[in-house]
Amino acid sequence: MIGAAVGILIAMTVVVALLPSSGFLKIFIQENPQVPGGLKAASTEIKPVVVTITKTSVLSFTNKESIIDTKFDVLNPNDVTVILEAITYDLYENGILVGHGQIGERLEGALESSNYYTLVEHYANQLDGKVILENTGNNPELWSALQKNDTKWSIVGQAFYNTNTVLSGQPGSIGFNSTQ
Repeated sequence: MIGAAVGILIAMTVVVALLPSSGFLKIFIQENPQVPGGLKAASTEIKPVVVTITKTSVLSFTNKESIIDTKFDVLNPNDVTVILEAITYDLYENGILVGHGQIGERLEGALESSNYYTLVEHYANQLDGKVILENTGNNPELWSALQKNDTKWSIVGQAFYNTNTVLSGQPGSIGFNSTQ
């Protein structure tokens, strides 16, 4: 009976020690390019991805709707591959919220979707986000600015990323904003 309790206690200690958030593996696994990817991800502190908005423009315009295209560069500054689950953002024109956009899909719990982006180490991916604005008649200033191509865009958003390897899953998010 005591032996079983000691065995369970030892097993629980080992499991907790090997969890990525414990930092235990980082003590024993040195930075080494020969280390397999899963161990490398578990032993590496993950830096946030860097989101840069390179351009926001009107892709198409009619009196009924307009499609706004935003181009994102997403840089992975890490030595391991990172998965970009989603970018969510709010689109403002001249300080007024006019739409919401999303690239990818973030499901709670785990990566249950194939709608994500693989970010290779030290490489920037270019992604496009599109927001469809419908003319409800409530914002004539917006439609006038769109028609004259005289827009002042601001974007505020969040990027969600994860290492998601077998031995670790270091989820993270980073906020960003840009005015053009």
